[in-house]
Amino acid sequence: MKNKEQVLKNSRDQFYSLLQTIEGIVWEAEADTLRFTFVSNHVKNILGFSPHDWLTQPHFWENHIHPDDREEVLNYYNTRTRPAHSHSLEYRMIKVDGSIVWIKDIFSIISDVGSPTLLRGLMLDISITRRLSNLEHLEKIVLELNSKNDVPFHDVLSCYLTGVEALFPQMLCSILHVKNNRLYNWSSPSLPIAYIEAIENLPISENGGSCGTAAFLKQKVIVSDIENDPRWARYKHLALTFNLRACWSHPVINSDGEVMATLGMYYHKPRTPDEDELKVIERVTALLKIILENRQKAEFINETNFLMAQSQELAHFGNWRWDVQNNIVTWSDTLYAIYGLNKKDFKATFEGYQELLHPEDRQRIYQIITNVLKTKEDVEFEERIIRPTGEIRYLKSWGMLKSDANGLPLVMIGACLDITERLSYVTEIEMQNEKLREIAWMLSHGVRAPLTRIMGLIDLIKNYPNNDIEKNQLLEYLLTSAYELDGIVRTISEKTEHIELKASAISK
Repeated sequence: MKNKEQVLKNSRDQFYSLLQTIEGIVWEAEADTLRFTFVSNHVKNILGFSPHDWLTQPHFWENHIHPDDREEVLNYYNTRTRPAHSHSLEYRMIKVDGSIVWIKDIFSIISDVGSPTLLRGLMLDISITRRLSNLEHLEKIVLELNSKNDVPFHDVLSCYLTGVEALFPQMLCSILHVKNNRLYNWSSPSLPIAYIEAIENLPISENGGSCGTAAFLKQKVIVSDIENDPRWARYKHLALTFNLRACWSHPVINSDGEVMATLGMYYHKPRTPDEDELKVIERVTALLKIILENRQKAEFINETNFLMAQSQELAHFGNWRWDVQNNIVTWSDTLYAIYGLNKKDFKATFEGYQELLHPEDRQRIYQIITNVLKTKEDVEFEERIIRPTGEIRYLKSWGMLKSDANGLPLVMIGACLDITERLSYVTEIEMQNEKLREIAWMLSHGVRAPLTRIMGLIDLIKNYPNNDIEKNQLLEYLLTSAYELDGIVRTISEKTEHIELKASAISK
């Protein structure tokens, strides 16, 4: 009898030893009270508690389920509504240090004569898998927000940091903008406002706290104990005032090797990151790089487009794009203004463009465009268009064709410059030049004739004897020639004054 008991004990001991080797928490509990009767030693590795803690503290398991999950979990474990087979549930539990662990609990209901008596299960730590899944979901949300032009950039960053903090409930995140070798807050949703204001505009340096040092050295900085780390010597009073005890920082470096920002993670107690946290931090930093670079490029493109639009408007210079295969034409806003058309009312097509041409130019322009489609050569030409008001405008146009690998036309792009005012200016200049030539002729011919007569009459009066009657007659001739010369001079003066006024108007 004793031998059988010893064999049974040895067998049970071997079984329990086997249970202790399983990489998970093996457990057993009473079905009606959920009082645990067995918990394997692996609970220490997963939650930081001992089996003794679990088994001796009343309602230990219930009290360490995350508050947001507790009601759902307890309802799920109600065996009165559960069939007697295997079940599984995922929920969060609180570790001994206050951090969160995602548990997948797989259990079976053991019945005796049709009545549930025991629950036996295995709790697995799925924190890494669940965290990565949640992180992927968060990244999709953030990227979608970042793609919306009406969402402020600060809101995008705050959404991202708040989501990361939800994955690590004890973590406080911060993104600082690095500009002119100084730090400026971009988003710190959970840090005290007074602390954010205190570190605003601090310079980066070799001992500039976690973020200032990370930005200066362009490398990750892990400070597990702010109070005793020399890199925080000048600023630790700021952090300790708000019970910030640890800070890890990762620089966000763009493709040109410049530090755009720093990602900071604070904790209220000294600690170093585990491998899982380091992987998440690097992943978050990588996505921040993409978001920040895309935002910078988008801002640069918007500024460039704004300046281009202003330049086009000032120069009366518009551009267009013709999808040859689908006959879809796209015009810039300035081109609509040149044609005197409303963007909402007019749908641009090749046929519609031809209708806007001056009737005398349509066939010539059609042949020019057709020739481009055949020869694939760039083109430059002038054309006239008629606005809806009937006004004729003169344009100088350029076109370039893009084809596929087989030489089939795909897209033609081009630009138009309104040269109407320039032609008017040239015409005015030509008219002024004609008047100048007229003045020059008057100076060389009109003035010379009366002036020659005056000179001859004066010579007769001065050098030849004449009676009084002859002298009076010569003086009359002289006076008449003087009046004629005076009239010519007045005409020249009026024409010159008119040209000056015209030139002044043209220059304005």
